[in-house]
Amino acid sequence: MNNHKHWATQQKIIKGFLSRNSSKLNGSDVLVFIPALNEEKTIADVVNNVKRSTNFDVLVIDDGSDDNTPEIIKELDVEVLTHKKGTGWRIISGLQVAYDLGYKYVIKIDGDNQHDPDDVTRLYKHAVKTQSDIVIGSRHYNGFTSNVLSLKGFGMWLSARLVSMVSRQHITDATSGLKLWNRRSCELALKAFENGNLQEGSTHHSEELMIAAREKLNIQEIPVIIHCREYGVSKSYSRQKLILYPFKLLQSTVTALSWKTNGYHPEPSMLLPKTELEPCHLDDVFLHDRSKY
Repeated sequence: MNNHKHWATQQKIIKGFLSRNSSKLNGSDVLVFIPALNEEKTIADVVNNVKRSTNFDVLVIDDGSDDNTPEIIKELDVEVLTHKKGTGWRIISGLQVAYDLGYKYVIKIDGDNQHDPDDVTRLYKHAVKTQSDIVIGSRHYNGFTSNVLSLKGFGMWLSARLVSMVSRQHITDATSGLKLWNRRSCELALKAFENGNLQEGSTHHSEELMIAAREKLNIQEIPVIIHCREYGVSKSYSRQKLILYPFKLLQSTVTALSWKTNGYHPEPSMLLPKTELEPCHLDDVFLHDRSKY
């Protein structure tokens, strides 16, 4: 069950943020949000590369950085939503902002510079073409690439297997930090969080995919390349978190399976009519040399 002790306070912060009616967040149908915690070495490159690669709106969610990340973000001409350190609501906050502002699609890319910003556009084009509710940028699309005998690798493998079992489809990367939601899946995630069926933590992505699958949302993957982290340390893969991860994942699976599928009915306005979708050619989806994958 979720701990929402301070979520009401965070919602007030989000409402205050939205009341500014920023001109930087009204020029696109797509919002890209970039969570950042102590990413002073990489955040500028990530933001600038995303802005160069797309014409989407960009939001940085500063998750309580205590290095120079906040000062660097101020110089990037981008909107910033700041959390207190340790709240851990970076994903839910990004979805909430996108939903409240009426974006048709929302995309998450990490601030550690491990993802190729060109893949943001590929996610969007694939979603438009296939009318997907969720598109995952999969690191393991063409085969599992991590060491399953390591704590991190085993966690990735177990997540993919459990999500595949629950969804009854082959999911290769349930924990990817590169992901797209449309309004329907965004609304579902927020509803599940509100109801206590979805946690904001290490198992969030896997748990959310299980719930989405139970609601028969269209979940798809595209192959992506992930680069080695050059600076800092992963906030998701501390040794303690990795050891506890399998147990939390099993608990999350039970929680996700308790989701009542007949309790969620998306508003008609959340479902995008086909006439609103832009034409997209298959070759446009794969903007990179396919041999990379």
